[in-house]
Amino acid sequence: MKIFLVLTLALFADFAMGDIDMCFMEKQTETLVFHNFTNHYPGSNHFYFGIKACEHNDLVIATTFETNMFMLYFKKGKIGAWKNNIRRWSTDQVMLNCNEMKYFWIEWSEGELSFGKGLELGNGTLYTFNDADVRPELNGGLKYFEFDGGAEFENQCISRYRWRMKNRI
Repeated sequence: MKIFLVLTLALFADFAMGDIDMCFMEKQTETLVFHNFTNHYPGSNHFYFGIKACEHNDLVIATTFETNMFMLYFKKGKIGAWKNNIRRWSTDQVMLNCNEMKYFWIEWSEGELSFGKGLELGNGTLYTFNDADVRPELNGGLKYFEFDGGAEFENQCISRYRWRMKNRI
């Protein structure tokens, strides 16, 4: 009986953690063109995405709020945060890997936009823009842009339950 109780509690704890399901989106080889990430949860204030690309690739993840563009710029595997082509932060830490999908998140609220790594929102924050131009009603979606090389992208899957509810099946 105790074993059953322990297993039940472990299963409940795993369920309560709210695992993020990630799905393959596409392998992109076209360069110098902005592409949109597919957001299955447009009403939420955050977005998860994955990137598998080699360290030498250059690519940008960008979001807009009205006329302002906020970017994560991966250059030679390292990363920087930019607003309207002005670098606000950078690190020498290598973030990309040719053989492994690396996960990131973006979260926005009134006056604040944060980028982070991993699949746990709020943990692993890389940079936070404190900016009055960041207002949820002005969000223009998330885009990516490749300068060279090729990359694979993942985004957060829509759960079967939510898909059925959305399509009323």
